[in-house]
Amino acid sequence: MNKYLKVLSLSLALTSAAYLPSVNAANSTEMLITLAENNPVLVERLNVIALNDAKKLSQLLKMADSKPEQLERLLDLAEINPEVFAQLVTINRAEESQKKKVIVADGTIDDDGGIIRT
Repeated sequence: MNKYLKVLSLSLALTSAAYLPSVNAANSTEMLITLAENNPVLVERLNVIALNDAKKLSQLLKMADSKPEQLERLLDLAEINPEVFAQLVTINRAEESQKKKVIVADGTIDDDGGIIRT
């Protein structure tokens, strides 16, 4: 029975990984396999999200940074308090956009909305 659950969990993890567009898919897949081996209940919860809300799954995996404990905490938060989770997603996006801004030596700034010459 234990072997059956392990195989089922692994298949669920790989199914969930198929819904990862470009969120460090290799790291996320490795994390999902680890979760399948250690926490199959969490994998089932993620699979339900993958089937119903792939965007939310992508946000969870991206914010978890391939850390299973962080993923579980974020998932719990998303289920218990969706408003706070949505605020964290907004904050995370703003933080990422700040990191993407690049200042080049000739005074060109790329702000993802176009190029600004100074």
